[in-house]
Amino acid sequence: MPSVRIHCAISKKRTGFAFAELHKWIDEDAETRGVNHRNERHYLNDVDKDKIKKHWDKVMGKGWGEKAIVEWLFHIALDNLYTAYKFSLRKDSYGKNAYNCIEVVFNRNGYIDCKFNHLASDPVSQVDSESVGNTMEVQRDDY
Repeated sequence: MPSVRIHCAISKKRTGFAFAELHKWIDEDAETRGVNHRNERHYLNDVDKDKIKKHWDKVMGKGWGEKAIVEWLFHIALDNLYTAYKFSLRKDSYGKNAYNCIEVVFNRNGYIDCKFNHLASDPVSQVDSESVGNTMEVQRDDY
C-alpha cells in the first residue's frame, strides 16, 4: 500500500496541502498490524467522518473538515486500488497483462469512464521530495 509519504505527496499535488497529520492518523498502526490496520479508519463510517470534520474545522478553520474527509476517502480508495494492482500481478491473476495506470472520470449524472494503460515503471513508488514539500503538522488532540 502507498506510504504516508506517498499519500501526502498525492494530496499536496491534488489540493496544494499535504494533510500529513490526517494520513499519519489513518495509518497510525500500520507498522505493527500490517494490512490488518485497515480494519480501522479505512472505510466510510459516521464516527470517523464526524471526528475528522470536527478536528480539522477546529484546527484549520471552517471548511477544512470537509476537505479532510475527501482526502480520507481518497486515501482509502488509493490503498484499495494499489492492493488490487498488486493482486493483479500474481501469475494466477492477470500477471504481465496487469495495468498499472487507471484514469477514472466521474460525471455528475453518475456515469463513470475508466481507461487503462501500462506505464514502464511503478508510478506509486516515484515521488520526488519537492512534491511532499511543506507537510504542515497539526495537533492530534481530537483523534
